[in-house]
Amino acid sequence: MVWCSSCGTNIIRPDNVDGKICCSLCGRVLDEDNFSQEPQFTKNASGQSQLSGRYMKTIQAEYSLSRERTRNEAYDGICHIMNALNIDGGDSIANAALNIYTIALERNFTRGRRRELVQAACLYITCRVNKKPYLLIDFSEHLRMNVYVLGAVFLQLCQLLSLVEHPIVKNPVDPSLFIHRFTDRLFGGRKPIVARTALLLVASMKRDWMQTGRKPSGICGVALYVSALAHGLKCSKSEITKVVHICEATLTKRLIEFENTESGGLTIDEFNTKAEEDEKEENMISPSTGLNDCRINELISEPKELICEHKGSGEPPFALSLCKSCYGYFIKLSGGLNKGSEPPAFQRAEMERKMAEENAAENQDTLTLH
Repeated sequence: MVWCSSCGTNIIRPDNVDGKICCSLCGRVLDEDNFSQEPQFTKNASGQSQLSGRYMKTIQAEYSLSRERTRNEAYDGICHIMNALNIDGGDSIANAALNIYTIALERNFTRGRRRELVQAACLYITCRVNKKPYLLIDFSEHLRMNVYVLGAVFLQLCQLLSLVEHPIVKNPVDPSLFIHRFTDRLFGGRKPIVARTALLLVASMKRDWMQTGRKPSGICGVALYVSALAHGLKCSKSEITKVVHICEATLTKRLIEFENTESGGLTIDEFNTKAEEDEKEENMISPSTGLNDCRINELISEPKELICEHKGSGEPPFALSLCKSCYGYFIKLSGGLNKGSEPPAFQRAEMERKMAEENAAENQDTLTLH
Protein backbone atom coordinates (compact mmCIF):
# COMPACT_ATOMS: atom_id res chain seq x y z
CA MET A 1 0.00 0.00 0.00
CA VAL A 2 1.34 3.43 -1.03
CA TRP A 3 0.01 6.83 0.04
CA CYS A 4 -0.62 9.29 -2.81
CA SER A 5 -0.48 12.90 -1.64
CA SER A 6 -1.95 14.16 -4.92
CA CYS A 7 -5.37 12.49 -4.71
CA GLY A 8 -5.20 11.80 -0.95
CA THR A 9 -5.88 8.04 -1.03
CA ASN A 10 -4.14 4.79 -0.16
CA ILE A 11 -3.19 2.95 -3.35
CA ILE A 12 -3.39 -0.78 -2.73
CA ARG A 13 -1.95 -1.82 -6.11
CA PRO A 14 0.19 0.96 -7.62
CA ASP A 15 1.37 0.75 -11.22
CA ASN A 16 5.00 -0.26 -11.68
CA VAL A 17 6.33 0.80 -15.09
CA ASP A 18 10.04 0.95 -15.96
CA GLY A 19 11.05 1.11 -12.32
CA LYS A 20 8.59 3.91 -11.56
CA ILE A 21 5.81 3.48 -8.98
CA CYS A 22 2.78 5.46 -10.17
CA CYS A 23 -0.63 6.15 -8.68
CA SER A 24 -3.29 4.08 -10.41
CA LEU A 25 -5.86 6.90 -10.01
CA CYS A 26 -4.13 10.16 -10.94
CA GLY A 27 -0.95 8.79 -12.54
CA ARG A 28 1.50 10.74 -10.35
CA VAL A 29 4.99 9.24 -10.03
CA LEU A 30 5.39 8.34 -6.36
CA ASP A 31 8.79 6.69 -6.46
CA GLU A 32 11.46 6.05 -9.05
CA ASP A 33 14.01 3.27 -8.86
CA ASN A 34 16.25 2.98 -11.90
CA PHE A 35 18.01 -0.35 -12.29
CA SER A 36 19.88 -2.24 -14.96
CA GLN A 37 20.38 -5.93 -15.68
CA GLU A 38 23.99 -5.38 -16.79
CA PRO A 39 26.68 -5.23 -14.07
CA GLN A 40 28.54 -1.94 -13.80
CA PHE A 41 31.81 -1.19 -12.03
CA THR A 42 33.08 2.00 -10.43
CA LYS A 43 36.35 2.95 -8.78
CA ASN A 44 36.49 3.65 -5.08
CA ALA A 45 38.72 6.10 -3.22
CA SER A 46 41.71 3.74 -3.38
CA GLY A 47 41.40 3.31 -7.14
CA GLN A 48 40.13 -0.26 -7.05
CA SER A 49 37.19 -1.35 -9.16
CA GLN A 50 34.06 -2.54 -7.36
CA LEU A 51 30.58 -3.60 -8.38
CA SER A 52 28.14 -0.67 -8.48
CA GLY A 53 24.55 -0.86 -7.27
CA ARG A 54 22.91 -3.73 -5.46
CA TYR A 55 21.22 -7.00 -6.35
CA MET A 56 17.46 -7.11 -6.71
CA LYS A 57 15.36 -10.05 -5.56
CA THR A 58 14.17 -12.49 -8.21
CA ILE A 59 11.04 -14.55 -8.62
CA GLN A 60 12.90 -17.81 -8.04
CA ALA A 61 14.31 -16.75 -4.66
CA GLU A 62 12.47 -13.86 -3.03
CA TYR A 63 14.74 -13.69 0.01
CA SER A 64 18.17 -15.12 0.66
CA LEU A 65 18.92 -17.13 3.78
CA SER A 66 20.65 -14.21 5.46
CA ARG A 67 17.79 -11.87 4.59
CA GLU A 68 15.23 -14.36 5.91
CA ARG A 69 17.24 -14.69 9.13
CA THR A 70 17.28 -10.90 9.47
CA ARG A 71 13.50 -10.76 9.01
CA ASN A 72 13.00 -13.47 11.63
CA GLU A 73 15.15 -11.55 14.10
CA ALA A 74 13.17 -8.39 13.35
CA TYR A 75 9.90 -10.24 13.93
CA ASP A 76 11.17 -11.48 17.30
CA GLY A 77 12.25 -7.95 18.22
CA ILE A 78 8.87 -6.50 17.27
CA CYS A 79 7.04 -9.16 19.29
CA HIS A 80 9.33 -8.44 22.26
CA ILE A 81 8.41 -4.73 22.16
CA MET A 82 4.71 -5.61 21.85
CA ASN A 83 4.87 -7.90 24.88
CA ALA A 84 6.78 -5.32 26.92
CA LEU A 85 4.24 -2.56 26.17
CA ASN A 86 1.18 -4.87 26.25
CA ILE A 87 0.17 -3.99 22.70
CA ASP A 88 -2.75 -6.15 21.65
CA GLY A 89 -3.48 -7.23 18.09
CA GLY A 90 -1.21 -10.26 17.82
CA ASP A 91 0.13 -11.27 14.42
CA SER A 92 -1.94 -8.68 12.56
CA ILE A 93 0.03 -5.85 14.17
CA ALA A 94 3.36 -7.71 14.18
CA ASN A 95 3.13 -8.71 10.51
CA ALA A 96 2.15 -5.19 9.47
CA ALA A 97 5.16 -3.78 11.32
CA LEU A 98 7.37 -6.49 9.79
CA ASN A 99 6.24 -5.51 6.29
CA ILE A 100 7.30 -1.93 6.95
CA TYR A 101 10.62 -3.17 8.32
CA THR A 102 11.12 -5.28 5.18
CA ILE A 103 10.66 -2.20 2.98
CA ALA A 104 13.16 -0.31 5.12
CA LEU A 105 15.56 -3.24 4.86
CA GLU A 106 15.29 -3.40 1.06
CA ARG A 107 16.01 0.33 0.78
CA ASN A 108 19.07 0.09 3.07
CA PHE A 109 17.40 2.22 5.76
CA THR A 110 18.74 -0.03 8.51
CA ARG A 111 22.37 0.71 7.67
CA GLY A 112 23.96 2.96 10.29
CA ARG A 113 20.94 2.75 12.58
CA ARG A 114 20.23 0.51 15.54
CA ARG A 115 17.78 -2.19 14.58
CA GLU A 116 15.80 -1.66 17.80
CA LEU A 117 15.09 1.93 16.78
CA VAL A 118 13.93 0.91 13.31
CA GLN A 119 11.74 -1.86 14.74
CA ALA A 120 10.19 0.54 17.25
CA ALA A 121 9.55 3.13 14.51
CA CYS A 122 7.85 0.50 12.31
CA LEU A 123 5.71 -0.66 15.21
CA TYR A 124 4.80 2.92 16.14
CA ILE A 125 3.63 3.63 12.57
CA THR A 126 1.47 0.50 12.74
CA CYS A 127 0.01 1.63 16.08
CA ARG A 128 -0.80 5.06 14.63
CA VAL A 129 -2.55 3.49 11.62
CA ASN A 130 -4.59 1.14 13.87
CA LYS A 131 -5.26 3.91 16.48
CA LYS A 132 -3.50 2.16 19.33
CA PRO A 133 -3.10 4.32 22.47
CA TYR A 134 0.69 4.48 22.55
CA LEU A 135 3.01 7.46 22.43
CA LEU A 136 6.50 7.62 21.01
CA ILE A 137 7.88 8.19 24.50
CA ASP A 138 6.53 4.78 25.56
CA PHE A 139 8.79 3.11 23.02
CA SER A 140 11.79 5.26 23.94
CA GLU A 141 11.27 4.49 27.63
CA HIS A 142 11.28 0.75 26.91
CA LEU A 143 14.39 1.00 24.72
CA ARG A 144 16.05 3.43 27.20
CA MET A 145 16.82 5.77 24.33
CA ASN A 146 16.33 9.50 23.90
CA VAL A 147 12.85 10.18 22.53
CA TYR A 148 14.26 12.74 20.07
CA VAL A 149 16.61 10.13 18.60
CA LEU A 150 13.70 7.75 18.10
CA GLY A 151 11.57 10.59 16.75
CA ALA A 152 14.23 11.40 14.15
CA VAL A 153 14.25 7.78 12.98
CA PHE A 154 10.45 7.81 12.83
CA LEU A 155 10.36 10.98 10.69
CA GLN A 156 13.09 9.70 8.39
CA LEU A 157 11.21 6.43 7.95
CA CYS A 158 8.00 8.32 7.13
CA GLN A 159 9.91 10.31 4.54
CA LEU A 160 11.28 7.09 3.04
CA LEU A 161 7.78 5.58 2.85
CA SER A 162 6.27 8.79 1.42
CA LEU A 163 4.09 9.22 4.52
CA VAL A 164 4.97 12.86 5.22
CA GLU A 165 1.58 13.99 3.86
CA HIS A 166 -0.29 11.02 5.35
CA PRO A 167 -2.95 11.74 8.01
CA ILE A 168 -1.05 9.65 10.59
CA VAL A 169 1.70 12.27 10.49
CA LYS A 170 -0.21 15.48 9.76
CA ASN A 171 -3.34 14.96 11.87
CA PRO A 172 -3.07 15.52 15.63
CA VAL A 173 -3.44 12.56 17.96
CA ASP A 174 -6.79 12.36 19.71
CA PRO A 175 -6.16 12.49 23.51
CA SER A 176 -9.30 10.42 24.12
CA LEU A 177 -7.46 7.32 22.88
CA PHE A 178 -5.15 7.33 25.91
CA ILE A 179 -7.65 7.93 28.72
CA HIS A 180 -8.52 4.27 29.45
CA ARG A 181 -4.89 3.15 29.27
CA PHE A 182 -3.70 5.90 31.60
CA THR A 183 -6.59 5.20 33.99
CA ASP A 184 -5.60 1.55 34.24
CA ARG A 185 -1.98 2.42 34.94
CA LEU A 186 -2.87 5.14 37.45
CA PHE A 187 -5.39 3.26 39.60
CA GLY A 188 -4.33 -0.34 38.96
CA GLY A 189 -7.66 -1.31 37.39
CA ARG A 190 -10.57 0.06 35.44
CA LYS A 191 -12.45 3.02 36.88
CA PRO A 192 -15.35 3.62 34.47
CA ILE A 193 -16.60 6.70 36.33
CA VAL A 194 -13.18 8.37 36.32
CA ALA A 195 -12.56 7.47 32.68
CA ARG A 196 -15.96 8.79 31.55
CA THR A 197 -15.54 12.09 33.38
CA ALA A 198 -12.03 12.42 31.96
CA LEU A 199 -13.37 11.87 28.43
CA LEU A 200 -16.00 14.57 29.00
CA LEU A 201 -13.26 16.90 30.27
CA VAL A 202 -11.17 16.23 27.15
CA ALA A 203 -14.16 17.06 24.94
CA SER A 204 -14.73 20.26 26.92
CA MET A 205 -11.07 21.28 26.56
CA LYS A 206 -11.27 20.64 22.81
CA ARG A 207 -14.19 23.04 22.54
CA ASP A 208 -12.19 25.64 24.51
CA TRP A 209 -9.17 25.32 22.15
CA MET A 210 -6.90 23.87 24.85
CA GLN A 211 -5.83 21.01 22.58
CA THR A 212 -4.54 23.32 19.83
CA GLY A 213 -0.73 23.26 19.70
CA ARG A 214 -0.35 21.01 22.76
CA LYS A 215 0.70 17.42 23.27
CA PRO A 216 -2.08 14.93 24.06
CA SER A 217 -0.31 13.76 27.23
CA GLY A 218 -0.78 17.16 28.88
CA ILE A 219 -4.51 17.22 28.07
CA CYS A 220 -4.90 13.67 29.41
CA GLY A 221 -2.99 14.55 32.58
CA VAL A 222 -5.28 17.47 33.42
CA ALA A 223 -8.42 15.45 32.64
CA LEU A 224 -7.36 12.53 34.83
CA TYR A 225 -6.22 14.75 37.71
CA VAL A 226 -9.45 16.77 37.79
CA SER A 227 -11.60 13.66 37.34
CA ALA A 228 -9.86 11.80 40.16
CA LEU A 229 -10.24 14.69 42.59
CA ALA A 230 -13.87 15.21 41.57
CA HIS A 231 -14.72 11.62 42.50
CA GLY A 232 -12.84 11.71 45.80
CA LEU A 233 -9.84 9.60 44.79
CA LYS A 234 -6.44 10.38 46.26
CA CYS A 235 -4.10 11.30 43.44
CA SER A 236 -1.08 13.60 43.49
CA LYS A 237 0.48 15.57 40.66
CA SER A 238 3.64 13.46 40.80
CA GLU A 239 1.63 10.28 40.20
CA ILE A 240 -0.01 11.87 37.16
CA THR A 241 3.29 13.06 35.71
CA LYS A 242 4.86 9.60 36.01
CA VAL A 243 2.01 7.99 34.09
CA VAL A 244 1.46 10.52 31.29
CA HIS A 245 5.17 11.48 30.91
CA ILE A 246 4.99 15.24 31.50
CA CYS A 247 6.63 17.50 34.05
CA GLU A 248 4.74 19.03 36.97
CA ALA A 249 5.16 22.56 35.59
CA THR A 250 3.35 21.57 32.39
CA LEU A 251 0.52 20.00 34.39
CA THR A 252 0.21 23.18 36.48
CA LYS A 253 0.03 25.35 33.34
CA ARG A 254 -2.70 23.18 31.82
CA LEU A 255 -4.64 23.33 35.12
CA ILE A 256 -4.47 27.13 35.14
CA GLU A 257 -5.67 27.22 31.54
CA PHE A 258 -8.57 24.91 32.36
CA GLU A 259 -9.44 27.02 35.40
CA ASN A 260 -9.88 30.05 33.13
CA THR A 261 -12.46 28.26 30.97
CA GLU A 262 -16.20 28.20 31.61
CA SER A 263 -16.13 24.53 32.66
CA GLY A 264 -13.37 25.20 35.18
CA GLY A 265 -15.76 27.01 37.52
CA LEU A 266 -18.47 24.33 37.60
CA THR A 267 -19.06 21.63 40.16
CA ILE A 268 -19.00 17.98 39.11
CA ASP A 269 -22.81 17.78 39.00
CA GLU A 270 -23.10 21.00 36.99
CA PHE A 271 -20.39 19.83 34.63
CA ASN A 272 -22.08 16.45 34.02
CA THR A 273 -25.40 18.18 33.35
CA LYS A 274 -23.76 20.59 30.92
CA ALA A 275 -21.91 17.71 29.20
CA GLU A 276 -25.15 15.77 28.71
CA GLU A 277 -26.81 18.82 27.18
CA ASP A 278 -23.87 19.40 24.84
CA GLU A 279 -23.85 15.74 23.82
CA LYS A 280 -27.58 15.84 23.02
CA GLU A 281 -27.15 18.98 20.93
CA GLU A 282 -24.19 17.53 19.01
CA ASN A 283 -26.16 14.37 18.25
CA MET A 284 -28.98 16.50 16.86
CA ILE A 285 -26.63 18.44 14.57
CA SER A 286 -27.02 17.45 10.90
CA PRO A 287 -27.04 19.25 7.55
CA SER A 288 -30.84 19.30 7.66
CA THR A 289 -31.14 20.83 11.15
CA GLY A 290 -28.09 23.04 10.97
CA LEU A 291 -26.12 24.73 13.76
CA ASN A 292 -27.01 27.73 15.88
CA ASP A 293 -24.54 29.91 14.03
CA CYS A 294 -26.05 31.11 10.75
CA ARG A 295 -22.68 31.40 9.03
CA ILE A 296 -21.80 27.78 9.83
CA ASN A 297 -25.27 26.73 8.76
CA GLU A 298 -24.63 28.26 5.34
CA LEU A 299 -21.33 26.40 5.07
CA ILE A 300 -22.99 23.10 5.93
CA SER A 301 -25.98 23.46 3.61
CA GLU A 302 -23.95 24.70 0.66
CA PRO A 303 -23.11 21.79 -1.71
CA LYS A 304 -19.39 21.63 -2.41
CA GLU A 305 -16.82 19.19 -3.70
CA LEU A 306 -15.22 16.85 -1.20
CA ILE A 307 -11.93 18.04 0.23
CA CYS A 308 -11.28 15.03 2.48
CA GLU A 309 -9.30 11.87 1.73
CA HIS A 310 -12.34 10.35 -0.02
CA LYS A 311 -12.18 12.95 -2.77
CA GLY A 312 -13.07 11.39 -6.12
CA SER A 313 -14.78 8.35 -4.56
CA GLY A 314 -18.25 9.50 -5.63
CA GLU A 315 -19.56 10.01 -2.07
CA PRO A 316 -21.82 13.07 -1.66
CA PRO A 317 -20.72 15.94 0.64
CA PHE A 318 -22.24 15.60 4.11
CA ALA A 319 -21.11 18.79 5.83
CA LEU A 320 -18.28 21.34 5.51
CA SER A 321 -17.26 19.69 2.19
CA LEU A 322 -16.56 16.45 4.08
CA CYS A 323 -18.13 13.03 3.69
CA LYS A 324 -20.15 11.55 6.55
CA SER A 325 -17.30 9.47 8.04
CA CYS A 326 -14.73 12.28 7.86
CA TYR A 327 -17.22 14.77 9.31
CA GLY A 328 -17.87 12.45 12.26
CA TYR A 329 -14.11 12.08 12.81
CA PHE A 330 -13.71 15.88 12.66
CA ILE A 331 -16.46 16.45 15.23
CA LYS A 332 -14.96 13.82 17.54
CA LEU A 333 -11.44 15.22 17.23
CA SER A 334 -12.29 18.92 17.50
CA GLY A 335 -15.05 18.63 20.07
CA GLY A 336 -17.65 20.08 17.72
CA LEU A 337 -18.32 23.50 16.27
CA ASN A 338 -20.95 24.51 18.82
CA LYS A 339 -21.01 25.37 22.56
CA GLY A 340 -17.35 26.36 22.60
CA SER A 341 -15.51 29.57 23.37
CA GLU A 342 -13.70 31.70 20.84
CA PRO A 343 -10.00 31.01 20.15
CA PRO A 344 -7.63 32.60 22.73
CA ALA A 345 -5.97 34.78 20.08
CA PHE A 346 -9.39 36.09 19.02
CA GLN A 347 -10.28 36.79 22.66
CA ARG A 348 -7.05 38.77 23.17
CA ALA A 349 -7.63 40.74 19.96
CA GLU A 350 -11.21 41.55 21.00
CA MET A 351 -10.04 42.64 24.46
CA GLU A 352 -7.37 44.92 22.96
CA ARG A 353 -9.91 46.36 20.52
CA LYS A 354 -12.41 47.12 23.31
CA MET A 355 -9.67 48.71 25.46
CA ALA A 356 -8.59 50.85 22.52
CA GLU A 357 -12.19 51.98 21.95
CA GLU A 358 -12.62 52.82 25.64
CA ASN A 359 -9.36 54.80 25.70
CA ALA A 360 -10.38 56.66 22.55
CA ALA A 361 -13.78 57.46 24.09
CA GLU A 362 -12.15 58.72 27.31
CA ASN A 363 -9.74 60.92 25.35
CA GLN A 364 -12.64 62.31 23.33
CA ASP A 365 -14.58 63.12 26.50
CA THR A 366 -11.52 64.85 27.97
CA LEU A 367 -11.10 66.98 24.86
CA THR A 368 -14.79 67.89 24.91
CA LEU A 369 -14.64 69.09 28.54
CA HIS A 370 -11.61 71.27 27.83
